[in-house]
Amino acid sequence: MGMLCAKIDVIVCAMCESCLTPHELAEKAGVSVNIIYRMRRGFLVKMDAFGKVCRALGIDCKDVIDFERVQQYQGRKGVAE
Repeated sequence: MGMLCAKIDVIVCAMCESCLTPHELAEKAGVSVNIIYRMRRGFLVKMDAFGKVCRALGIDCKDVIDFERVQQYQGRKGVAE
């Protein structure tokens, strides 16, 4: 599992509570702003970037990872192989 996706409602709430713009959050986390936008839309991102954003927001990754959607993505990948 090299890629993860966020629970959209959890990540959006955390971003709102942070009072940071996507650019400010990206800078604080040390990732590109595209990572922030991808997480906010529930798209797959690499684990290290996911962790950095969660740390910058002060939230626990286990509360944010959408394991059901990750499994769905993995299932699609398996079909294509």
